[in-house]
Order: sequence, then C-alpha cells, then structure tokens
Amino acid sequence: MTVNSAPTTPASAYRCLECRRELTAEDLELDPGEIWVVSRTGILGFVIDPVESIREMSIATDAYLGAEGDSLDELEALRSFHDAAFRLQGALRAGVPYPIMET
Repeated sequence: MTVNSAPTTPASAYRCLECRRELTAEDLELDPGEIWVVSRTGILGFVIDPVESIREMSIATDAYLGAEGDSLDELEALRSFHDAAFRLQGALRAGVPYPIMET
C-alpha cells in the first residue's frame, strides 16, 4: 500500500473501492482524521489516522478508569477502546506507519 504519497499529477487516477470510478487526488474529500491509501493495484481506500485512533483509545481508557465497576459506562468505555484499537489495526495493516508520539 502507498500512504498519502502516490503521485498526485492530473494523470494519476485510482479506482474507488465503493463506486469503482476512476478518481484523482483532487477528487478526494476526506473527513478530519481520515487518510487515504492506495493498494499496489491502484485501488483507493481510506483509513482512520493512527494518531486519532490512539487519542480515542486514551479517552476510552480514562473513561474506563473513571467509571463505576460493572456499569454501562464501563462497558461503553471498553467498546470505544476496542473500536479505536480495531481502526488502528486497520491503518497499520494498510501500511500506515505507527506514529511516533511525544509524551
């Protein structure tokens, strides 16, 4: 996978996984926290930025630690952590490097 570094000249086109149309980098309109990736075969996709996933995991951890034991809040925090970890795993599998974060 190529991550945000594919050539962006007007001649560069990628196939969209959802609509199968040819798209250029100028056609992309991603939500904040999303980054685009391109497979070796030119299929365009997007993943959640690992920095965003790690931030969500941190928030979920704080929520879990602040929740009462055996509560719905505790379960919601665990679900949020799981979802963010799943999105992080997807980005890493797509070839996005793990971010080096300052403490």
